[in-house]
Amino acid sequence: YGQTNIPAGLKQVLGLSAGTWHNLALRADGTVAAWGENSSGQCSVPPGLSDVVSVAAGGNHSLALKADGQVVGWGENTDAYGHYAGQASPPPGLSDVVALAAGDYHSLAVLRNGQVVAWGDDSQGQCEVPPGLTNAVAVAGGGMHSLALLADGTLLAWGANWDGQCAVPAFLSNTIGLGAGEAHSVALAAGAQPLPRLLSASWRQGRFSALVQSLNRSSDALDYKNTLAAPNWTALSTNSGNGALRLLSDPNSSAPQRFYRLRTW
Repeated sequence: YGQTNIPAGLKQVLGLSAGTWHNLALRADGTVAAWGENSSGQCSVPPGLSDVVSVAAGGNHSLALKADGQVVGWGENTDAYGHYAGQASPPPGLSDVVALAAGDYHSLAVLRNGQVVAWGDDSQGQCEVPPGLTNAVAVAGGGMHSLALLADGTLLAWGANWDGQCAVPAFLSNTIGLGAGEAHSVALAAGAQPLPRLLSASWRQGRFSALVQSLNRSSDALDYKNTLAAPNWTALSTNSGNGALRLLSDPNSSAPQRFYRLRTW
């Protein structure tokens, strides 16, 4: 369906998500590009969609999270049997969302207060969020199961468990990242975290920016000096990690030269 044919001219990409047969890309200007199979309109990005900060591609549907906490969905709204499920239609009143995920026929959102909302196909209990679930920082949607990462590093799973995809290992703790496949789940433990570094650093029109792979229960700061001999670094921004890519930038890079470093703790 052309899902591996990256659109010509696609650049300044900050985030990606892959569905069953289609892909989504989030550009630095807050717009979305989509390509691949489009039989259900999953690649028909709504006209005028902007201010997007995150994207999630499901089986045949797509989701976008806007900077104001609103969710926009498009594409397939039926389950595997053609019955209405509503996975591309966010629940009325859904707002204050900070993270998204999409499964084959269901969708997930994390609210700013740490609660999780799920909608769409619930034939395997994948939308039945465990009672009392709070302090979530990230979610992942698999074929017919769901995952949530809590602020304390605990990983919760619910839904289909035919292949043990919801059987979280007893030894697993201190989790900082998660992912869900069709019938399996993965987690990144704190001891396996990558070396923090600035990614895709660029200088455009007097503005320095770079990406950092954030991690749950960590914080990142971009610091600068105008000379290496200066005794102190000045912090530009500090972000709490949630497992997603974060854009760090210096909007006032007016000095003839400037040195940057990344601090993670």
